[in-house]
Amino acid sequence: MSTAAESAVATPDPESAPELKAPKPDLVARYRTFCFRLLGARLERGGDSELLSERLKRAGMNLPPAVFNAMLLVSALVAGAVTAGVAFLLFAEVLRTVHWYLYVGLLAGVAVGSVAAGFRFLVDTRIANRKDQLERELPFSLSELSVLASTGTSPIRLIRHMAQRDHDPALTATFREIAYKADVQGKDLITALAETAKSSPSTSVRDTLWDLANMIHQGGNLDEYLRSKSDDVLRLKRLVQKEFIERLSTFLDMYVSLVLVGVLMIAVGAFLLNALGSTAAGLNANELLLLLTFGLVPVAVAMTIILVSIAYARAE
Repeated sequence: MSTAAESAVATPDPESAPELKAPKPDLVARYRTFCFRLLGARLERGGDSELLSERLKRAGMNLPPAVFNAMLLVSALVAGAVTAGVAFLLFAEVLRTVHWYLYVGLLAGVAVGSVAAGFRFLVDTRIANRKDQLERELPFSLSELSVLASTGTSPIRLIRHMAQRDHDPALTATFREIAYKADVQGKDLITALAETAKSSPSTSVRDTLWDLANMIHQGGNLDEYLRSKSDDVLRLKRLVQKEFIERLSTFLDMYVSLVLVGVLMIAVGAFLLNALGSTAAGLNANELLLLLTFGLVPVAVAMTIILVSIAYARAE
């Protein structure tokens, strides 16, 4: 009796077992699917752009060109339609402007162009960010590879070890791609290295992977090559950091001359206007000082910070 009860507990009824549900796709995936069903199939028949496909791979965006173009076109059309509707309500119904259609057409065109440019800018930004991250991680990964190669580890074991790391995420993902092509897709290691190098946004990483493929194919001292390559990359990194330090002095001079001296000159001009009781471009002294305090100074400081941040990110 107890045995039957235990077996009944141990083997649950499959009909009463909870049903496993697949995870629902997120909003971006649903939008991507919607765009592809709307326009992607038609764009796919026209053939894919090899240049765009290569750029998407270098940006780390696993999208076919047809899907990317479909998302771009649908987003641009939606932005244009929404902007045109809002502009029509504002200029035709609220403000009752005579030439409202000119404003509607202009704002809708600006919205469409901005969305299209934003998609292209997104790809360029992701390529630049991946490139910077790969080149930042490359010297240390080469040093790690050199140490492993000096122990006599085979090239495929080197790749598998680098693909299992929990640090340097950008290069680890690159080695995972190589290991996937070799172990899952069944490609030889040289082909896997060459194909992965082709899709890398970093010239240094591409050269390293191609050199590894050539050395595996032709034979050579892998440990010595990795050590010399690591030294070369570190030397180049030091030169970039030295250039960044030199640029800092340029940014300092620019900040002092344009921001501090410029602000001082405008302030002096405002006091002179106040003393003479005149205006500049329709602005009195108080309005000019308000524009200076809350407009020009924050913009100048923000632009300086952005320039320094960009230079630092490339030198890091």
